[in-house]
Amino acid sequence: MIRISIIQLFILILIFEIGSTTLFAIGIGVGQDAWMVVLLIGMIGFFLILIYTQIAKMYPDQNFSEVLHNVIGKKLTPPLLLLYCVYFYSQATFNFYEFGALIKLTTLPQTPLPALLYLFVFVMMYILSKGFEVLARTAEILTPYVIIFLISIYIFTLLSGEFDFTALQPVLGNGFQPVLEEAVKHIGFPFGELILFLMFWHYIENKQKIRKMALLAVGFSIVMLLLSLIAMISVLGPDLTAKVEIPLLETILAINIADIIINLDSLAVFIMFIGGFYKTALHFWGFVLMVTWLVKRAKTKWIVSIFGLLLPIVSLIRFPTLADQRWIGLGNQYVISLFAFLPVLLLMIIFLKERTQK
Repeated sequence: MIRISIIQLFILILIFEIGSTTLFAIGIGVGQDAWMVVLLIGMIGFFLILIYTQIAKMYPDQNFSEVLHNVIGKKLTPPLLLLYCVYFYSQATFNFYEFGALIKLTTLPQTPLPALLYLFVFVMMYILSKGFEVLARTAEILTPYVIIFLISIYIFTLLSGEFDFTALQPVLGNGFQPVLEEAVKHIGFPFGELILFLMFWHYIENKQKIRKMALLAVGFSIVMLLLSLIAMISVLGPDLTAKVEIPLLETILAINIADIIINLDSLAVFIMFIGGFYKTALHFWGFVLMVTWLVKRAKTKWIVSIFGLLLPIVSLIRFPTLADQRWIGLGNQYVISLFAFLPVLLLMIIFLKERTQK
C-alpha cells in the first residue's frame, strides 16, 4: 500500500503551488495593488483547505471514490469521477504544454517542441511507473533547492539597486473595488487547484496532521507568492510586469549584480522545470487514479504508459501556440473554480445526511 509522510505532503503542496506560479504576476490587472489580490485569494485558499481536510477527517481511511460512493451513491459516483478524470487530464495538458513552450522560449529555442515534450513525458512516466511514493521522495529532495533559489533571487533583487518600493504606491489608488473584482477572477487559481489533493489524503500516514500541514503549506505559498510579486513590481514596475511573458525572468535579467555574482536566470529555468514537472505529474497521477477507480481491472502502469504517450500529442493539438494556451487559460480559471468548490456542496450533503440519520 502507498504511504507518504506528512512532511512529503507539505512538500508536494508547496511545490505544486509555488513551483510555476511564482514565475508569473497573479492579479497584475490591478497594477501595484496585485499583492492585495494574492492576500484575498489566499484567504479563499485557507477556506478551501478547511473544506478539503474536513472530508479527510470524516473519512480518514477511504479514497475519494469510496467517499463519493458513501455520500451520493453508486449511480452518481461514476459520472462525477469521469468529470474529474477529464478535468485532471485537461489540467495536465495545460501545464505540460506551458512548461515545454517556456523552456523552448527561454533555454532551447532551436529544439523542436515535440522533442522537448516527449523527453519530459518519458521522465514523468518512468517515475510514476515506480509509484507515487517515488514521486514524493524526489519532490522532497528537489523542493528545498527551489525554495533556496527563490529566496536567493529575492535577496539579490533587494541588493541590486534596482529595487524601488515606490512602485508599489499609491496603495488602493483606484479604490478597493478593482482589487475585489480581480480577486473574483482568480477565485479558483491557484489554490482551487488543491482539489487534486483530495485524491491523495488516503496515502498519508499521520492523518491527524493533514489539516495542520496543508494550512502551513498554503501559508508558506502565500508568502512566497507575495515576495515574488513585490520583487517583480519593484524592479519592473506594474506596467512592464503586466506585459512581459515571464515577469520573474525579466526581473532577474534587470538585476545588474546578477552578472557579477551568479547567473540567476539559470535558477529561474530550474524553478520553471521543477515546478512544471510536478504540477503536470500530480495532475496526471490524479487522472490515473480516476481511471483505476472507474475501471476496476485497469492496471496503473498501462494507464501511465498509454495516456502518458498521448499527452504530448493531445497538448500540441489543443494548443497550437503559447498565445492559444494563454487565451484558453483565461476561461480555464472558471473551470478550476467550478471543480474547486464542488467539495463544498459535497460536505453540505454529508452534514445533511448525518443530521437526517440522527
